[in-house]
Amino acid sequence: MHDELNEIPGATPDFRTELAEKLAELVPEAVADGKIDTKKLEELLDGDAADTRERFGLFWPGKKRALRAAQEPTTATLVPDKDNSKDWDTTQNVFIEGDNLEVLKILQKHYHGKIKMIYIDPPYNTGQDFVYPDNYQEGLKSYLEFTKQVDEGGKKLSTNSDQAGRYHSNWLNMMYPRLKLARNLLTDDGAIFISIDDHESGNLRRLCDEMFGEANFQADISWQKRYTRSNNTQDFTTVVEHLLVYSRSESFVVNLLPRTGEADERYANPDNDPRGPWKGASFLNPATPAERPNLSYPLINPNTGNVTMPDRKAWRRSESEFNKLQQEGRLYWGRDGTSAVPSIKMFLSEARGLTPVNFWEHSYAGNTDEGTRDVSKLFGRDVFNNPKPVRLLQRVLEHASAADSLVLDFFAGSGTLGHAAMKLNAIDGGARRVIQVQLPEPVPSTSQAHLAGFRTIADISRERLRRATDTIEEEHSDILAERDKPLDAGFRAYKLSDTNFAKWRLTSDVAETELEQHLLSLRESADDQATQEALLTELLLKRGYSLTEQVDVFDVSGLEIHGVKDAEGDYGLLAYLNEHQKPTLEQLRALVDAAEAQIVILEDAFLGDDQLKTNLAQLCKSKGIELWTA
Repeated sequence: MHDELNEIPGATPDFRTELAEKLAELVPEAVADGKIDTKKLEELLDGDAADTRERFGLFWPGKKRALRAAQEPTTATLVPDKDNSKDWDTTQNVFIEGDNLEVLKILQKHYHGKIKMIYIDPPYNTGQDFVYPDNYQEGLKSYLEFTKQVDEGGKKLSTNSDQAGRYHSNWLNMMYPRLKLARNLLTDDGAIFISIDDHESGNLRRLCDEMFGEANFQADISWQKRYTRSNNTQDFTTVVEHLLVYSRSESFVVNLLPRTGEADERYANPDNDPRGPWKGASFLNPATPAERPNLSYPLINPNTGNVTMPDRKAWRRSESEFNKLQQEGRLYWGRDGTSAVPSIKMFLSEARGLTPVNFWEHSYAGNTDEGTRDVSKLFGRDVFNNPKPVRLLQRVLEHASAADSLVLDFFAGSGTLGHAAMKLNAIDGGARRVIQVQLPEPVPSTSQAHLAGFRTIADISRERLRRATDTIEEEHSDILAERDKPLDAGFRAYKLSDTNFAKWRLTSDVAETELEQHLLSLRESADDQATQEALLTELLLKRGYSLTEQVDVFDVSGLEIHGVKDAEGDYGLLAYLNEHQKPTLEQLRALVDAAEAQIVILEDAFLGDDQLKTNLAQLCKSKGIELWTA
């Protein structure tokens, strides 16, 4: 009846179905009766399929359910929280309060393959850490009931005790679906940095090998978090934590460090080469002549005519490369020119930056004491335990992001990544954009944070971002005054919520008869309590728009319309979201005339008038406008 109508889906994509569709396209012969025939798929893969009876991998109780948690669609949405935002109309940064598993699902539609760098500092599973409770059928309900998981004194009732029978499994079940969803968000040349200590570093390494592929392991950075010994233990004093780095693919290239005077001092010019200082690189290869026969040939010194054959080591360059280097004067045969094997001249003028190392001293990346000072300096007291130092996150950003990159932290904690990105942008003139996600985990009632008026960690995170702005603008006022564009020191705040549409407010385990009864009993699909702004946000997310779209509200023939600007500054989407005011045909005609590409209208706005809906569909078709309903 309404072929021209497009209905906005109520849930995020069902990843099981998408995977099956992709497999069906690639190998249609593996499809039988609308399902993937796994045995046939194994036959087609032949020797490429692993023997499931004996194979290496990381296995734990609940792994299949954890995978299903990532694949389960969600009807959850995000609600604008303008009261807790800063510079809503101009900022490109986002802070989301909510369970990160649900939020990561919501972000998939628009942010898939768009995030250059992810940093997370998840719970370390030390026996006292809270491990996010995942109800695999009702993940959103698990979040909405979160505040019931603490007693009146603020003590957590769901900590993952090291006495629990599934101590490691519980932690892996939390991490697995989140990392799977996070990987989807990375750009092809993106990378993820994960802070962890010794408790779960081994399991996390194996988990990431499986999730990202062993070939995409980049580094296990040891960060010197402290520089003093502890006299209160008979065991080893732990002075480092791990920072695991995995890339999305082989396209990732780490940013090099600026050169230092110490590094440049290693260059000299003993032969007065007009190209300037250089240092010698060995012409010997670690491999033997037997291992690299193509790099084994007679080496002739042009000054003496002496011939040298490779002995225990082959040459580093091929014979043609040797001849080219000799012609270009890039081989050094010693002070008297009689060496049997030359050095290769590496000129300072051609030198690249310095490659980063996998040990970050506290003098380079800060320490835990510095992290505490970073926060206490802003708040005048210790409102957060063991925050990461801003310098550590600056180093991560310097090594893995560009000046305009989009970065993500879905275990935001006190908001260090947002603070670090803002500070680095101030220093280098960048415009990095940050998305942070934090569970509204209650702070203990006896804590300094509670005494200061904060009730959740998310409250602390947002306030830190506000206060950090003043400090950064004061410390870097000279640099900021010279910027062409002002520093983005704001953020749009959102809160995770159940859908605003009653017709979508169902979990996947509802029986078919119950579903039918629910749909029949509906009178209005949109929640009367929901603001038009909240409805628009949900519809935009489900249509694949970002969380920082420029939206204007204006009048079109007596209708209040929300216009969403596209990259060219035109209103690529117009939305009418008042389900209590039925538009006239003339008003709808004016709306279609004003539209550039898309119109979104609530189903309830027609008040059951199918003829009006049909007329709108025909008007849109005649003008080439996409019509979407919800």
